[in-house]
Amino acid sequence: MISENSRGDNCAKPEDTLEQETESFQASKLGSKDHWNNVYDREISNFKETGDIGEVWFGEDTAAKMVTWVCSNIEDASSRILDVGCGNGHLLLELAEEGYTNLVGTDYSAQAVELAKSIAESRNAKIAYFEQDFLDPQDVSRVAGEEKFDVVLDKGTYDAICLKPKDADAVSVDQSAIDMYPVSVVSSLKDSGVFLITSCNWTEEELVSRFSSHLECTGRVKHRSFQFGGAVGQTVATVAFKKRL
Repeated sequence: MISENSRGDNCAKPEDTLEQETESFQASKLGSKDHWNNVYDREISNFKETGDIGEVWFGEDTAAKMVTWVCSNIEDASSRILDVGCGNGHLLLELAEEGYTNLVGTDYSAQAVELAKSIAESRNAKIAYFEQDFLDPQDVSRVAGEEKFDVVLDKGTYDAICLKPKDADAVSVDQSAIDMYPVSVVSSLKDSGVFLITSCNWTEEELVSRFSSHLECTGRVKHRSFQFGGAVGQTVATVAFKKRL
């Protein structure tokens, strides 16, 4: 459960500043590109052998809540929607089932993109997938284009970036990558665009605080709450934002 006083196995109690909050994390293999390449290599093999699309990050219920939010707030089915760190593409597949037609998924793992393309092809889903470094401004601009996106989605990618090692063997996280992330979100969005993020490492309040210089909170998605040791929290937090203009 995440609450104001706990964020799970990889997290420590927040400090007085955003930098100190992040410094309480230790870098993890979950922030390593090599780790995810290995994961998706295995999932490609499993998909070819069994048709199993692999793990749904944070579970199907969380993905369903994000899809429901999009359906309730984005009326135009031709809206341009980007899923950052798409993995196997499950979230976009669900949106395609709901009738959305202008879907783009990106991941920095070439293996993830290969898997997502294979799954979409097997289901006759028209979804565009690209390899992208979301922390590289030129790559962000390449994918966004002049048109940019009406919606940017993130289910776990920011969490992984917050665990990215500063150096190959470093224990400390890469603060520059963490700082670049909201800049990339803003660069990807139209002025009227919206950003929906789900995190298991940060509370709603922390996400709002961390993105406040670039993005304004417009809503939250409720998840099942738990109480433990007098604290009330959720296993995940999902928050909607718009650009600060």
